[in-house]
Amino acid sequence: MEAVAKLNNYPTSPRKMRLLADLIRGLEVEKALGILQFNPKHPAVPMYKLLKSAINNWEQKNSDEKVEDAGLVVKTIMVDCGRVIKRMRPAPQGRGYRVRKRSNHVTIIVDSKHNGRVPSVKKNVAVATEPVATEVQEAEVVDTKKAPAKKVAAKKSTTSKSTTKKEKPAGETTEKKSPAKKTKK
Repeated sequence: MEAVAKLNNYPTSPRKMRLLADLIRGLEVEKALGILQFNPKHPAVPMYKLLKSAINNWEQKNSDEKVEDAGLVVKTIMVDCGRVIKRMRPAPQGRGYRVRKRSNHVTIIVDSKHNGRVPSVKKNVAVATEPVATEVQEAEVVDTKKAPAKKVAAKKSTTSKSTTKKEKPAGETTEKKSPAKKTKK
């Protein structure tokens, strides 16, 4: 059976509180308490107290079970925006800047690990997706490796022939213009 604890209108921005909420979401209660107890952020103290309150609420609902045996987990933790207090701060040249003092609402739901749910087990089973290579396939692989070597040898023989000077017809002249020189008109 799950238990809920709520903290309303705590005066810090929801973004700062969500950073802490993300740290403890889905963890066991003992680990979450340890993380919050030694976290240097200022909203860690009220979050710690809220988690303790959720644990006490769970104990009151389940008086026949112990917290240590139940394996409590932070099932859900939500941080929502609370009221925003608007203030003005003096700014240059007679202007005023708006200051938005934000607050948040935090809701924690704790539940036992073994509450009618089957824990998911990750299987590390390797599945063969390709069939085992046969002797015929291996022979084809060897033949394809030899083919590029023959092509390279053929290219070398053609390049050695092209190194000989070819005579050009008398009517053609080859003038190379450098791309750097441009003529102005």
